[in-house]
Amino acid sequence: MKILRTLTLVAALAGVTGAAFAGERQALESYVSPAPSLMPIMVKQADELALTAEQKAKLGEWRAKAQAQRVQMEKAIVAERLAINQAMLDGKSRAEVQKQLKTLNLDENKLVLNKLACRDNAKKILTAQQWEKLIALYNAQ
Repeated sequence: MKILRTLTLVAALAGVTGAAFAGERQALESYVSPAPSLMPIMVKQADELALTAEQKAKLGEWRAKAQAQRVQMEKAIVAERLAINQAMLDGKSRAEVQKQLKTLNLDENKLVLNKLACRDNAKKILTAQQWEKLIALYNAQ
């Protein structure tokens, strides 16, 4: 699945035409960040990870603060990608598209940095064994 997401992004960023890459616009909407989404696994696999009540509470506090912002950022990134796609189809100038691209790049960087902070927080909360199990669960997706 990770390989498919990576290939989809590479193809979309390389500017492959719709005829050569069926579903390109859908890829713009589905691939949001190269950073792993670990929180959903920690929530869904809490028993598998043997999280304590204290760990669940700390992760819950983080999620309550960060989730709404992450979702908003992801929606903005998808909208920006679709706008760039449409701008190119509409024949907008190179300067206009580059301006949109700069905004997209900044927002993508912010999202990755937010996910990096989430990762670092999780590493502080989980034991080394739980962290290893989390990564194994992520890789098994």
